[in-house]
Amino acid sequence: MAIIKDIRIYRSVVENCTGNPFPCGFHNMKLSCAVRRIVMKLKENGFALADFDHLYINLTTCDIESEISPAKREKDKLHPWFRYYDAHVSQSLYDQLETEQCIESVASIIELTLQTYFSTSGFSTEQIHECISEALIKGESMTMKFKEKTASKNKAVIYLRYLDNSRYFPLLKVWDMEDNLLLEADLPETNSLDAYGEIQLSSKKVTIKPRKNAFLNKSEPLTYIIP
Repeated sequence: MAIIKDIRIYRSVVENCTGNPFPCGFHNMKLSCAVRRIVMKLKENGFALADFDHLYINLTTCDIESEISPAKREKDKLHPWFRYYDAHVSQSLYDQLETEQCIESVASIIELTLQTYFSTSGFSTEQIHECISEALIKGESMTMKFKEKTASKNKAVIYLRYLDNSRYFPLLKVWDMEDNLLLEADLPETNSLDAYGEIQLSSKKVTIKPRKNAFLNKSEPLTYIIP
């Protein structure tokens, strides 16, 4: 079982099957951000799909058996990590896909797809609902645990928030062993998480070192003094 990495939303007005053109993407930043938060919350809780980790949901005006079904496409042997699922939508919803008004409806389709095909005894339909609800209700303030470091006297966690500008806004928190909050700090907004590679923790300070790569070899670590 592969922990989920991504959900992408597509659309089409022709049957999504082998031999036909692939469904089209579309630009709706608010929807994309909402879907990204849903994935983050599902991933944080260990939700898995099957033998793939990218779910592509195609919203289509074509008739679909059971309203939502696996697409009639052969598995891509070169890219086995994704699958298409087709969901029938009304023409009115299809026409709204570039607007904010579609977000709740599309989230409901995501929820139904996951509950119908991927819920298990280990991850129930109710847990799926709770993850999606939290992502929608909290929006930009929703957090996902990203990295954690425990030392002898304290614990540090980096949480991720995902903003409507498609940037991450990490949050650092440090507790003692009695769960008293010692430090809370907003970290710099970023398009990439490479700056948050490793947490080093002592009783006096917490240091966040970037990942080791050619683009960040001159980047300085972030250091915060623990009161």
